[in-house]
Amino acid sequence: MSNYSFIAGAAVLACTSGLAFGQCDVDPSTATFQQNDPTVCGGDDPANDPNYGCVTPPAETGGIQDIGVLSAGDTVVAGTCGFSAALATDYDNYNFELTQPGFLTYTVRTDLDGLGTETSPGIVVLTGAQSLDCATNELGGFYLMPCDSQPWGVDVLTQPGRYGIEVWNFDDGSGYTLSDCSTEYSVTISFTPLAYAECGDPASGNCTEVIAGVGGCQDVSCCEFVCDLDSACCETEWDAFCVQFAVDGCGFYIYECTDPNATVANDCVGGAVSYAVPGDDSVAVSFDTTGCNTDGPPQDQCGSGVGFEQLQNDIWYVVSTDIDGFLSASTCDGGAEWDTKIAVYNYDAASFDPASLPDLYLACNEDCGDAFFASSVQWEVTAGTTYLVRVGGYDAASFGPGVMTLTSASLPTFVCDAPVDAVSVTQNADPTVAEGGVSCAGGGITTANEYARKFLSRPAELIGCVDFGVNNGGSAQLSSIRIFADSDAGAAPVLASMTEINGTEVYIPGGGYQGLVTVSYEAQVEIPDGTNVVVVYDSVASTDGFSTIGANQLGETSETYIRSDACGIADYLAYSAIGFPGVAWVMDYKTWDGGGPVTCTGDLNLDGEVNGADLTILLGSWGTNDPVADLSGDGLVGGADLTIMLGSWGSCPAP
Repeated sequence: MSNYSFIAGAAVLACTSGLAFGQCDVDPSTATFQQNDPTVCGGDDPANDPNYGCVTPPAETGGIQDIGVLSAGDTVVAGTCGFSAALATDYDNYNFELTQPGFLTYTVRTDLDGLGTETSPGIVVLTGAQSLDCATNELGGFYLMPCDSQPWGVDVLTQPGRYGIEVWNFDDGSGYTLSDCSTEYSVTISFTPLAYAECGDPASGNCTEVIAGVGGCQDVSCCEFVCDLDSACCETEWDAFCVQFAVDGCGFYIYECTDPNATVANDCVGGAVSYAVPGDDSVAVSFDTTGCNTDGPPQDQCGSGVGFEQLQNDIWYVVSTDIDGFLSASTCDGGAEWDTKIAVYNYDAASFDPASLPDLYLACNEDCGDAFFASSVQWEVTAGTTYLVRVGGYDAASFGPGVMTLTSASLPTFVCDAPVDAVSVTQNADPTVAEGGVSCAGGGITTANEYARKFLSRPAELIGCVDFGVNNGGSAQLSSIRIFADSDAGAAPVLASMTEINGTEVYIPGGGYQGLVTVSYEAQVEIPDGTNVVVVYDSVASTDGFSTIGANQLGETSETYIRSDACGIADYLAYSAIGFPGVAWVMDYKTWDGGGPVTCTGDLNLDGEVNGADLTILLGSWGTNDPVADLSGDGLVGGADLTIMLGSWGSCPAP
């Protein structure tokens, strides 16, 4: 059980993009160290350039400006760089020494006001190990540094040694205006020495292990935290008390399987039961977690909230399949009538160490949206590769019997071979996918969501393919596009009055993919005349990120709709109804080669005839308020509806 809310998935870009160089103001005169080549521009005389840097003989030679031992705090190097009239590059190379380990952060600032333009390609800043004699010269870095950028991260652990910084103006050959050595820059080196030299020392061990006579451990942050509590952990020995501090305070995991249930062979991970799921098939696995212990690590990625990170009373399976594609594990839809969680881990029997489970984590799901808060997780797989599947409960009171369904599905991808005369049916003013949409999510991880567009009273047509926008910051998914006929003539889709015409699974790329995905149909989908067509993107729950529709705010002729059981939306609601007007799902479908069958009153399955198949549907809804079979509209499926159907028996008349 988890708390979910709506989150907008529009991309948020870091403030290091764009080339707005004229925005920063750099004053080299305030730097700790200024360049020592103020009279040399662009390598006009590199033999005399005292900080030209390392070159390979017999090329032009230069030197390195040594700024000495780096002190704690901020050290700023600054100067100008650019090109000579002959377009020779001016390199500025600085070098410093670290005499003790610590954390480094580089911050770059540039100012091209001297150019009177913001069209310069900017500067390159390289850093890395570099000796004064150039025997070691391992510089690397980033191009096009915007003003006030921090491309190397913050507080990077760096060992004692010699390090270099090289700055130069960049010409990428694209016609930018080049600086005549008026590009001002500064690089701030922020250094925080380690409080305990033993932290991070290769001679120290794992923070969860006692090493006799050796202080400290290899995880620097945890080591400093523990040694601040007890300096003897660094100065004398990393003993059992230090290990316990690390486990309790740093979140380290020590594998233990205590008092397992003797009647459940797979209560401990070492007894995991194996299942090979045939390609494009399913296997039902019965289980019971009653009386089982908990031996796996807490997984906050499940999105259960603070205090509920653990999968309680867990059991284990090793799962594989013989095709590339997706595996899913589900206790939903009656598989378990209690609050489950399912997590997945990478697994190699030859090298598996239970203590490494946190590092092997792959995916997790807490709720699939059914009434019992059961779970369903899906992950991309390679044929023959094994994975650990862990089934547990939301809290200590969540356990019991159930059935887990393991399903293997191949990778479905499509290409739309629409003819040149195909008609595109869309409600978007512009087909550009510019941002993510709005989705139900918990802990930043999206649950199952349905997104819909409704097209009223369509003519008879044959749908050949659907193009739709997605934005997926998590792992790849196997989701589906479904096409419905809605007997309700209102603008919003109504779940109870929708009849599914087609459902097709489709591969959704992950890893930050934003763009269009296509579903095509070998046999075109027939749409009868007058049908209210609803196209639904049925997005499965993400395992590790934010997955939503691809959208824009460039206008639409009808609203985008969303449905999500996890957020309490049992029927489709417009984005505007949840506070997001103007966010438009990018989607169209293409039709060609004429129209679909003619339908009529009583043709419940939309095949162009009123016959026994329709009668079966009506009788199956007898006594209910099923809007599909309630032909009279009186709210009850009964004799009046049967009379109407029998009066329309046979082929539907041509329009």
